[in-house]
Amino acid sequence: MATYYTNSTSKKHVKDTMYYIRNFSRILMGVLFIFSGYVKMVDPFGFSLKLDEYLTSFGMQFLEPLSMFFAFAAILAEFIIGWALLLKIQMRFTSWMLMLFMAFFTLLTFWLAFALDIVAIVNNLFNTNYEIFVVTDCGCFGDFVKLTNHQTFYKNLVFMFFTLIIFQQRKKYKEQPWYYITQWLPIILVGCFGLFVLFHCLRHEPWHDFRPWKVGTFIAAETYSEAPEMDFVFKYQNNNDGSIKELTVDQLSELADDSLATVDLETNYTFVERSEKIIKAGVNARLADFTIMDMNQEKDIKDFIIGIEDYHFIIFLRDMTKLDDKKLDNVKKLMTDCRSNNIEYTVLTGTDAMLADSLRKTFNLDCELYFCDMTPMKTAVRNNPGVIMLKNGYIMDKWAYRDVPTWQKIKSQMDKYETQLEKYIKKQPPLLPNGESLMVDNNEELPLNTEVDSSNIDTINN
Repeated sequence: MATYYTNSTSKKHVKDTMYYIRNFSRILMGVLFIFSGYVKMVDPFGFSLKLDEYLTSFGMQFLEPLSMFFAFAAILAEFIIGWALLLKIQMRFTSWMLMLFMAFFTLLTFWLAFALDIVAIVNNLFNTNYEIFVVTDCGCFGDFVKLTNHQTFYKNLVFMFFTLIIFQQRKKYKEQPWYYITQWLPIILVGCFGLFVLFHCLRHEPWHDFRPWKVGTFIAAETYSEAPEMDFVFKYQNNNDGSIKELTVDQLSELADDSLATVDLETNYTFVERSEKIIKAGVNARLADFTIMDMNQEKDIKDFIIGIEDYHFIIFLRDMTKLDDKKLDNVKKLMTDCRSNNIEYTVLTGTDAMLADSLRKTFNLDCELYFCDMTPMKTAVRNNPGVIMLKNGYIMDKWAYRDVPTWQKIKSQMDKYETQLEKYIKKQPPLLPNGESLMVDNNEELPLNTEVDSSNIDTINN
């Protein structure tokens, strides 16, 4: 009898332990999938761009027209699986979906993490020269969290452990009563909510912006760059102990005025080489690929444009071949308001100069165009066209073309914008990466809706 109760107690203890383990795993994976799905759901255009990178890396560019459809499908599937896990809905079926989802992405991230190493090994063994393009960020958490390929793979291995527990224990989860109310209804509601968010954030700017161009950012610091200061260094080797002495150009000039030091150098040292050395480190802009060039792409005036002291606008006509009068309606009204109220604005496009000028005339756009590569413009605003309002280097607001307001409406909210600007300055002081405060001389302001000539640009850059 004693043995019977001991075994029974032991079995009950094991059962209770597995109960907590499998439900902890279910809740953990559910929350993870909901979070991962949501941060991509609020920016479906961004995730579709990531899928374009995947398709390019695997030589499947012919599927790029379907990337938005794939983005919607993947995000919805992940979001629904997460809620199904959290609410314990159809756990046998959900467990299979979770396993397939995790198995696919674990294998994919394994390839991303080790593809270059594998190709290098193949090239060494077979004396080949294969080269491949590998996506450097999986996009698992959109722009919210950036992980290296190795971090992503190891992360998936950890979560695969919990997935295996859920899959192995899938028959142990208690089925929900009231089948249609407790299972189908929540899934339908989750799916409808997901579709609403996807379509809304595709047609407008994302609800939550995790990019460098989000409202409130001191964007002047993100786009500022500075070349490193270089100097020539002359290396001399001591003839007695072999030590190396390095002398800059200035030090050599000073040494030339000292006859004893000159004799010592000539007698006891042998010249080795001349090389360049960084005297002062430069500043690499986080948004180094963002430029505001004249259409001949000769001068970059972004530092001046972004740093203008008063309210001003950057209007992004990313791809002018995909515009029409309806998309441009609100934008053209804003341009008219700006000219009437002496508000400065800059119009950027990534379209070829000749074609852009032709389309400018076709759309009757009374503005000068400036060039910027399409890729950074896709990061700045997701819609084509889109508008960003700035002041003192801070992003004050941004709109998709459907939502661009008139200047009168913006002016009516000026008190709100001024209050927000004070908060932005307290949170992130207007300091450039080199430690300097952003200062703008209003006397040097450039009329942004007129052509930039070389004399103006030289004044700005100096």
